[in-house]
Amino acid sequence: MRKASFLYLLMASVLATAPARAQSALEDQIEALREDVIVLQRQAYRDKEAGVSAGSAQDVIVRLGEMDENLRQAVGKIDEMQYKLKTLEDKINLINKDVDMRLSQMEGKQYQGSGVNASVPAQKYDAPVAKNAPASIVGGSIAKGDDLAPVKTKSAEEIYQQGQDALKAGKSDEAAGLFTSLMTRYPEHKLAENAQYWLGEAYYAKKDFAKSAVTFAKGYEKYKKGNKGADNIFKLGMSFKELGKTKEACTAFINLPKEFPKAEAALIEKAKKQAELLKCAE
Repeated sequence: MRKASFLYLLMASVLATAPARAQSALEDQIEALREDVIVLQRQAYRDKEAGVSAGSAQDVIVRLGEMDENLRQAVGKIDEMQYKLKTLEDKINLINKDVDMRLSQMEGKQYQGSGVNASVPAQKYDAPVAKNAPASIVGGSIAKGDDLAPVKTKSAEEIYQQGQDALKAGKSDEAAGLFTSLMTRYPEHKLAENAQYWLGEAYYAKKDFAKSAVTFAKGYEKYKKGNKGADNIFKLGMSFKELGKTKEACTAFINLPKEFPKAEAALIEKAKKQAELLKCAE
């Protein structure tokens, strides 16, 4: 029977490890999103106190909305993971019953039941609970203040690399969330400019050309003298092209070599070719 007990533990470990790791990752995502929302709320309050323009305040509201949507998706995944863990627990209990019956038969003992479907006291496991998760998951109030577990804040470099990896893997939504998170937490970091550009690329990849146009335009305006200035104006033109705004696209393509004469020759050539395709008139 010791072998049977070891078998139970082995099966439970093999079957439960992957879901547990996934739930842990989702809990970390919720913690990160919660921190981002707090940062944005504080920024909105500071902007209001400083009398910042309505446009800037609107940007904060939009970003808060995006964070809220990401948080809802993460909570939904946690709920789904808990359901899968409960189903896994039931399966393990069924396996336990079957192994007990077979071992009893092998030892010549009468199994305490009327077959595979006999009633066997189920082993109880503590229900998995996401720490500091919303009340909709844990069924109680959320801890506040000093009761909150410390948040493991990732560095700008870590978030940026994760965003790049997500974008390369075709996970545009995840990449957009990571680049937005970087700009929210580290607005003055040297990687914020690149994050702004790749956020536009994430929207462009998912064919949300309206958002990509806005994002590239903001990147061009804010980082005109940075290393992504020419790239921003080119992709702004491409976004306008996809939106059917030929006039605006032509303006971007024609102005690129004029504003950025020292840009990479290949990029300038691509802008000229796009201008020719659209039959832009200077």
